[in-house]
Amino acid sequence: MTNRPVDDTLRVIKAILAPLEQRRIVEIGCGRGALLAGLAQAGARVAGIDPDADALAEARRTAPTAILRQAHAERLPFTDAAVNAALFVDSLHHVPVAGMAAALAEAARIVEPGSDLIVVEPLPEGTFFNSMRPIEDKTPIWAEAQEAISAAIKEGRLLLVATSEYDRIQAYATVTDFIDHIVALDPARREKALEERERVMKRFFTLAEYVQGGYRLRQSMRLHHLKPSVAAPQPPAR
Repeated sequence: MTNRPVDDTLRVIKAILAPLEQRRIVEIGCGRGALLAGLAQAGARVAGIDPDADALAEARRTAPTAILRQAHAERLPFTDAAVNAALFVDSLHHVPVAGMAAALAEAARIVEPGSDLIVVEPLPEGTFFNSMRPIEDKTPIWAEAQEAISAAIKEGRLLLVATSEYDRIQAYATVTDFIDHIVALDPARREKALEERERVMKRFFTLAEYVQGGYRLRQSMRLHHLKPSVAAPQPPAR
């Protein structure tokens, strides 16, 4: 297993995009809005899109200054060159595989020429991944997301600035809190979580780092810092 530094996604993105004051940033797949709230607190003008109405309702409470729209990544409700930066954070793999190339092309379309596109995706490594693996193993779909990014770079649709990898820390007071969190992220996991509870508990107590007051798990992440090509060709039909 690769030894990666511990870091925080919000901190990494803020460092790349600094200064954030009045920068127009859209998060594609914003979920409940935690990242939008952090960017807004740093002075950015933020917008988020997500196909899930319930997640957007929560995002309106979490990030009240954000512009929020219910939409899919393959067809963004923004004009060309409308924003200074576009973000996929733990969200590209939620796009249907056949639509990942179109989603990346849409993100490139809405950012200003020379501006930034950041894609952060989990890797199938780390104690978080290995603890939840009996409930759901996302290795294949995470690999598809990495392949879509690599193809966009290879075909000249996106320009690679840099890549980095780090471990994101997630803390839980108990193993029950961990399992509840996994199910809350996707309620469809509930039945599998009940079925595999003993296996998950065994992995959790074997892998988690005990700290005062609870446990810590590490999820390995890969960040691609990209820019749109000056004349990006359209994504191939799939």
